[in-house]
Amino acid sequence: MKPWILGSVSAAAIIAIPAAGWSLTAQEAWEKWQTAAASYGQEMTNDGEATMDGKLTVRGVSVSSDVDGMQVAVRIDEVSFAEQGDGSVAVTMSDSFPLTINGTDMDSGEKVDAVVTIAQPGMTMTASDADGGTAFSYEAPSLTVSLAELKVDDEVIPMQIVVALNDTTGSYAVKADAGSPMVSAFEAAGMSIDVDVKEPDGPGTLTVDATIDGITSRSSGMGLDSADGEDMAQMLGEGFLVEGKAEYGAVTFALDFMDASDTAKGTGTLTGGGIDFGLGADGLRYDVGYQGLDVAISGSDIPFPQVTVKAAAAETSVMIPVLQADNAEPFGFRTALEGLEIGEEIWSLFDPAAVLPRDPATLIVDLAGTGRWTLDIFDEEAMMEVESSGVAPGEIETVELKEFKLAVGGAELSGTGTFELDNTDLETFDGVPRPEGKANFRLVGGNGLLDNLTKMGLIPEDQVMMVRMMTGMFAKPGSGQDELLSEVAVDGNGKLLINGAPMPF
Repeated sequence: MKPWILGSVSAAAIIAIPAAGWSLTAQEAWEKWQTAAASYGQEMTNDGEATMDGKLTVRGVSVSSDVDGMQVAVRIDEVSFAEQGDGSVAVTMSDSFPLTINGTDMDSGEKVDAVVTIAQPGMTMTASDADGGTAFSYEAPSLTVSLAELKVDDEVIPMQIVVALNDTTGSYAVKADAGSPMVSAFEAAGMSIDVDVKEPDGPGTLTVDATIDGITSRSSGMGLDSADGEDMAQMLGEGFLVEGKAEYGAVTFALDFMDASDTAKGTGTLTGGGIDFGLGADGLRYDVGYQGLDVAISGSDIPFPQVTVKAAAAETSVMIPVLQADNAEPFGFRTALEGLEIGEEIWSLFDPAAVLPRDPATLIVDLAGTGRWTLDIFDEEAMMEVESSGVAPGEIETVELKEFKLAVGGAELSGTGTFELDNTDLETFDGVPRPEGKANFRLVGGNGLLDNLTKMGLIPEDQVMMVRMMTGMFAKPGSGQDELLSEVAVDGNGKLLINGAPMPF
């Protein structure tokens, strides 16, 4: 099933998304809502309207849409639009309402029927003028999304999922000028997630409990009303742009699994994390990371009371161009896992005598460069032709190793480098554009690590001399203790050089 089936949905989101162009009278607000909903492909109906003393009450409001072949529908018993003395419009609605999902999953072919209950007692919403546009804000003491029923291929799945947020606030604004961005913000003091799943025809059970503190998000978009997913390249060229950032604080989680023969338990915490993303004509950027991971796992398949893992921080970021272009554009990729620690129960498997130092391990790879797409990567037919022909859909012109770091077992390898690629020469390196440039690497503690691995029996003593000879071929001593340096270069003729000596030696 797709993740959105069990996702968190609120009435605030349902109204905020199509709120573009809200006016400041009750009737106009309601009419604008309907018009905007239609522009987003949503079908809206109701059971009747009544107006009295500047208050418009709409009963039996139904909003439905098709999402990847699934029919998603919401029915709200009552929505009221009340004109305020300050020129704004207050919006209230039923404290709870159902969201239904029916259809066949396009990936699995399974028939899915689900009912989700959304409860938000005490929610208050206000629409007001914002420099000719509309500003929308809401507050909710609590917001709960509960899976009330789930069927897959008409079989009832005994699953309970409850997502609860507390002290939520949000805002949404649309300027009157065409082409102005739509901006939104959301905050919640905390969120809890409770999952309880039972095997339909067996004894298996799974429970998951999690809490998240201090959730905040910001987003903006341009060209959303006219977005046409059939031609993404054209959309981006015409100014389509979405950006967003979300952050969260402390996280705790626990899971418990059991079936007829196996059990597993896990607990963990995070100190925080977040995600930052954007998509526009300038390219795609994506950055996700977390800090302070601390996990403990136990189970019937683990030959220890428990296994523990810690990590100070982890991050993955990507920046790439997305449109076909004549000139090269920048790209970047970075992944980092810092301060990784495993428990002594794992160390004791291969180093019971504690020969290796237990220092936290770190891996960092930071790349940058320039390149271009030679065709429209959103064109499925063109990409299929590329796959069948084996011709690259783009060209990379420069690559820079901004940072490389691997620290483990008391040794640290680091490096930087820059290369230019000649895309007209695919013969020197057998189908790969010929590089020209150099990279410098530094290894500290390598001999000490080699000695320790020999003591542990992982490298036989009769092979140590061969390993040292190989090291001497690719590296030279540095000025520091147990330091080795190596320069790897490719000259303009495609010759590989190690510390100035051509390869092969």
